[in-house]
Amino acid sequence: MNQSMLVVIGLPTCKRPQGLARLLDSIAKQRVDFEVQVLVADNDCEQQEGIKTVVRYQQQGFRFPLEAFVVPERGISQVRNALLQRAFVDCQADLLAMLDDDEWAEEEWLSSLVLVQRLTQADVVGGYVIPEFAVPAPDWVQGLPVYPVSKPQQSGYVRLIYGTTNVLLSKSILTRFPGQLFDPFYSLVGRGDVEFFTRLKKHGATFAFAHRARSHELFGASRLTKQWARERAFRDGAGDMRIMWLNNPSIKRVVIESGIIVVAGVVAGVQLLLRIKSHRRMAAQLLFMRQVGKIFGLFGKHKQVYRQIHGH
Repeated sequence: MNQSMLVVIGLPTCKRPQGLARLLDSIAKQRVDFEVQVLVADNDCEQQEGIKTVVRYQQQGFRFPLEAFVVPERGISQVRNALLQRAFVDCQADLLAMLDDDEWAEEEWLSSLVLVQRLTQADVVGGYVIPEFAVPAPDWVQGLPVYPVSKPQQSGYVRLIYGTTNVLLSKSILTRFPGQLFDPFYSLVGRGDVEFFTRLKKHGATFAFAHRARSHELFGASRLTKQWARERAFRDGAGDMRIMWLNNPSIKRVVIESGIIVVAGVVAGVQLLLRIKSHRRMAAQLLFMRQVGKIFGLFGKHKQVYRQIHGH
């Protein structure tokens, strides 16, 4: 075992004890030759089901050192920032890996992330996320971007990583980019991970992808509805517009984005008028809702989609 390197696995959780248990079971099976510590950040101050789940695993004898703590202020950005603090400052970790509590990891997940980080020295390394469905998915789900599959088929440098659903952060993000944290604005509206990584890239951060670092994300029945998909597309559009404005605030860029909104809106409208297959029709609806979200985002209007917790 490489005792000189500590990797902390940070797990945000809120009201999903079954998902957290499934995730911890997968972490216990990781094949690693370096030191690992697991931190669970529970964002549920009342029931604290995440804390209770961790206590049960501690009593049973978990494979790795396992701790849990409560993050009292509601919001995923606050939880991620708390994990950054605990991992890199309190634990003095070299690397921080993060998964969500609706995921589980394959056995080579963590070692694959670490290997690519060591080879590339990238500040951020993302892994392969595979969508899984708790119930049979309807036909219209096919190929929709709101149920994404990571695309790169080989490991190496990439332009940007777009989420924290399967990610490894180097301590260099604190040493090279001091003061850069997840923005609390996005805590309940989403896209805070995209904004954080976009901001890091602007400051010079590098990114890589590890195609063998595979995790699975569970979509329950409540996230397999057309309403949820439309809200997700709206959220993504609104968030991306704000990210664009914060990181490239120019009239020229606004004009370009306005043109994209108009063209995409017309394309979506034409597709909706045609008799096409259900998944293509739904894709057109989501394209349209994304443009609507961009317009609302331009004027600072965002929907707090994360007030509702999906899954268990």
